[in-house]
Amino acid sequence: MSTTRFDTVVFDLGGVLVDWNPRYLYRQLFDDEAAMERFLADVCTSRWNERQDEGRSWAEAIAELSAAYPQHAALIAAYRERWY
Repeated sequence: MSTTRFDTVVFDLGGVLVDWNPRYLYRQLFDDEAAMERFLADVCTSRWNERQDEGRSWAEAIAELSAAYPQHAALIAAYRERWY
């Protein structure tokens, strides 16, 4: 029996291997580009997303942000639900 051993870890911090940008998702959910940009600047910010990279659970993040912006709860949840 053959086993493969991997001893290399690749961190794709620059988006070279996985090109993901929340605009790819939210352009499908917003009819107005300016409204989408406001949402990303004020609600689902880059800093908010980075906190999940630092270890905060998505459940906690979504609950906290949805409590602060209940009118955007479905859009906030979509950030995680539609991540493939």
